[in-house]
Amino acid sequence: MGAFVAIVFVVTVVQSLSDPLAAVMQGDVVWDYRIPFGVVIALVVAGCAAQSALLLLSPRFPVIAVLGAAGCYLALVAGLDIPRWLVALPLVVGVAMFFLAAQRRPSVAALWTGTVIVASVGVLALWSTSTGAPAAVAWSFVLSSGIAFAAPVAGGAALGVWWARRVRGLRRARADVAAAAAEQEAELERARLRERARIAQELHDVAGQHLAGLLSLADAAVDIDVLDAAQAATLIAEMRAEGRFASASLYAALRDLRAESDARAEPTLDLRSLDDLLAYWSSRGMNVVTRVHAAVDDLPAMVSTTAYRVVQEALTNACKHAPGAAVSVDVRVSPTSIRVAVGNEAGRTSAASDLPTGLGWGLTGMAERVDLLHGSLTAGPVSTGGWAVIMEAPLTAHEPSAPVLTT
Repeated sequence: MGAFVAIVFVVTVVQSLSDPLAAVMQGDVVWDYRIPFGVVIALVVAGCAAQSALLLLSPRFPVIAVLGAAGCYLALVAGLDIPRWLVALPLVVGVAMFFLAAQRRPSVAALWTGTVIVASVGVLALWSTSTGAPAAVAWSFVLSSGIAFAAPVAGGAALGVWWARRVRGLRRARADVAAAAAEQEAELERARLRERARIAQELHDVAGQHLAGLLSLADAAVDIDVLDAAQAATLIAEMRAEGRFASASLYAALRDLRAESDARAEPTLDLRSLDDLLAYWSSRGMNVVTRVHAAVDDLPAMVSTTAYRVVQEALTNACKHAPGAAVSVDVRVSPTSIRVAVGNEAGRTSAASDLPTGLGWGLTGMAERVDLLHGSLTAGPVSTGGWAVIMEAPLTAHEPSAPVLTT
């Protein structure tokens, strides 16, 4: 602001004194004013300095800056009788009005603009008529000087109003950008949390399955005859394979956690892979009876994936909590809905009671998956002493199904 004020001061001084000083240097001026020429020059410079300095008040006291700048101009005109020298000074008033309009409402800026113009033109008219000049000359001066004063002042006010609107628009845009950036950051954080939850669920669904199989094989190893070396070797080999599968699942989850933004998780399995899942558990000694009453190849991806996860979790729980029990898997698909039921008889051993109950993600995770489909999930004991898990879900999100509890 100080540099700007200095520039305004230099420009106004040069503009005000260039013509009289050039005339003096050429010897074309006969000075017969009541005030010596040197004093007039000094007063003009002082007036320009005062008017420019008042602009420093514009950021905090714009009204004082406008009134002071206009007062300096009128004082020089009326006090020195040299209005033609001072044509640059109304521009400074216009600059001060720009700062006022940029900080006030448009209506307030318009009021101050009109007030300053009317008051200044009135002072010029009073001074002009008081000089004793003919009326035509006096009013001609008032008209020309009034226009020369009003134009920069009104222009400065209009420019200030426009600038204020642009600044407000820029501030709103910055606020919108900041809000959008904050929302994007929040969405990224939510996405990270969802991805971590997905990885945790994958660990539970996949690694948990293999760990349950490993424990099932360990239970079988306890019951075999220690002299049956071939059977023991087979069980050990299968246990090693299960350990490798579990290790691979853990590695895949850790890889996802470390992955960059371009990394993609492995595709999730669905009911088209149901035969492989059942074959896996059958090879571990589980007696599984499966009934699939319709084709599952063309099911919606989310429905098929969720149904597969429900079967996978239910079989894993059956292995952990009812080892050796017969298990049934029933899948029914209608044109509008799907029903998946997994039930097991009571376990023949109590070894599972000593197993850890897990992280608590099983039923909760399944319920959350099914809820996204507007479906229902029920799980609980049945009258035969076993356990049943039933999922029902519409094939579209607009057909919610009613929960059915197996007893």
